[in-house]
Amino acid sequence: MSARARGPAAPALRPRALYPTGTARALFLGASRPDDIEAGDTLPRALWDRLRGRDVRAETLLAAWEVSGWPDAPLAERRALGALVVALGETTDAGGTYLDLDRDGLRARLERLGFEATEADAAVAFAARLVAGEVAPPLRALFGAPGERRPFLLATDGLYPEALWTLEARLAALLSRRLTAAGAQEAAPSLGDEASSGLGAEQRAAVAAAAASPLTLITGGPGTGKTSTIVAFLRALFQAGVGPADVAVAAPTGRAAQRITEALQAARPEGDAAPLGATTVHRLLGLRPARRPTLTREAPEFHAGWRLPHRFVIVDEASMIDLYMMTELAAAVRDDARLILVGDADQLPSVRLGAVFRDLCGALPEQTRRLTTSYRMDPADRAGAAILRVARGLQSETLPELTSKRRVQELTWSGVEQLPGAALPELLARWSEEVVGGPASLDELASCSFTPLQDGRLPPDAPLEPLRAVLQRHARARLLCVTRSADDQTSADALNALMHGHFLRLRRTGAAWGSQGGGNPGEGGSEQGGGLLPGEPVTILRNDYQRSLWNGDQGVIVAQAAGAGDPLGVAFARGDEIVVHGLGELADNVGLGYALTVHKAQGSEYDRVALVLPGGDGPLLTREILYTALTRARRAVVIVGDPALFQLAASRKLQRASGLAAKLVTAARP
Repeated sequence: MSARARGPAAPALRPRALYPTGTARALFLGASRPDDIEAGDTLPRALWDRLRGRDVRAETLLAAWEVSGWPDAPLAERRALGALVVALGETTDAGGTYLDLDRDGLRARLERLGFEATEADAAVAFAARLVAGEVAPPLRALFGAPGERRPFLLATDGLYPEALWTLEARLAALLSRRLTAAGAQEAAPSLGDEASSGLGAEQRAAVAAAAASPLTLITGGPGTGKTSTIVAFLRALFQAGVGPADVAVAAPTGRAAQRITEALQAARPEGDAAPLGATTVHRLLGLRPARRPTLTREAPEFHAGWRLPHRFVIVDEASMIDLYMMTELAAAVRDDARLILVGDADQLPSVRLGAVFRDLCGALPEQTRRLTTSYRMDPADRAGAAILRVARGLQSETLPELTSKRRVQELTWSGVEQLPGAALPELLARWSEEVVGGPASLDELASCSFTPLQDGRLPPDAPLEPLRAVLQRHARARLLCVTRSADDQTSADALNALMHGHFLRLRRTGAAWGSQGGGNPGEGGSEQGGGLLPGEPVTILRNDYQRSLWNGDQGVIVAQAAGAGDPLGVAFARGDEIVVHGLGELADNVGLGYALTVHKAQGSEYDRVALVLPGGDGPLLTREILYTALTRARRAVVIVGDPALFQLAASRKLQRASGLAAKLVTAARP
């Protein structure tokens, strides 16, 4: 229900033109704002243009315009209210749950969004009067105290949309009930020592906690043995007589679920027939689109009134779970079951709302088990130790000095090295030669054609070695970017276009970058729009449940035999097997995969990565994105860009306004 519908008496509507696709959409979602908006409106044309120029979402502007049209209040106060709603919308778009009304911070936020100093000052003054209860009575009706059903709530930490305050409070209450209802828990299974043999002390402590506690949080950096801990815990449960049907393993994305499934299957003891596998949290809860349009777009099959049947629920990559999904999960797990959340609290949080796993690990130290020993980046290996040292420096805010190189030819592909942004074309040239491969290896793959079986698997007599070599080469290295699409040439989309253009020239002329006739990356723009060729890496854009392909899966273009029905296919590694699906079947669900965003690469492991920094500062440049990028690599990281920009990003932590930790403390009080 809109804010207008809640008022005591809605004003007479001003006459406006009606549009077939929706008047609100025409006014706010178009390329430019129509001129028929009156000068006395709460979002005058000049302000609208400034806000849109700072990438404020049109939906946020629509909400601000509607709320600030509340009747019987002075125009100045309604405009100030509109400014607060814009700032609140920008906060929630960035993953926060409330707007901090601190005077200096609020003013800085408003000016960054595009408000002039006088407009920002008016909004800050209005916020102070709002907290003091001194605004016009009609506007006070929009705001309530925590627990009241008003569009906005004023809490001690700031201004909330009522729905988000309620969501945080519900999750805090659910977890508090889980922690305090010890009597509902069945006795912990008696776990033998055999399943934990080979584990470190931290991992053994995590296994014991997961068996005994109603809620266990296991956090650790990449390579600290989180997956090994899950495998050992499952093995111990099965040896203790717990049946597979009593255990659920899930992850927030299909790709993460596939990875943990492969790890579980690889670790299964010989002769063990127990079905070890993972599903997505969506599928575990039975979340699916509603059968008819409603305000709630998804309705879970399992919820507080119909609980999951499992006694143990283990969720990997928990840092990627947003506030909404974590609340649904906490509600669906039965009171006598164990909930085990596994992830990395220092990694990037969910792209959506909140930083829930990080908040929980900080607020619930007794439930948290930290894994600190790295098994991936071996401290005895100088290259791995260097990456580990920089990653830990980011965590402790004592970043060591990086090894700077002026030219690509100076790179050793060991540890963490830094290149100036001007060296990016040289880096891409060398990357193409060493990762994509030379003409000889690509010719060998291009000479092969494949006829997959009905389920996509390749027959045993297929020429697998050239394809396996290309898949492994791409799996060992990746270009990483901070942004997906931007105006400069440092985004994932831009680098993919550059690499694709070079690949076309290489296959058509046999020329490498920098050779006569080969040109530099980015030249020959018409060729960049050409079709995909065998040997090019691609990535899946959306989950495809029919083919068991997941958002972020990496594949390689291959040629198919005439009888396959499609001249090109996409090959994916599945353990020791390779599956191929026709490119025509996947055409709208694949994109070039030379470069990925750091968000998209989350959970992946490579031997080497190159992190390409953007041309200038932006909201995504934080310590978490550097940490996540660095820890994707086992042996080599090259950071390309301005060293000052790297230092700036390293100095600031991702700020997501969240009241969850405080609500957990409050909910735990008698």
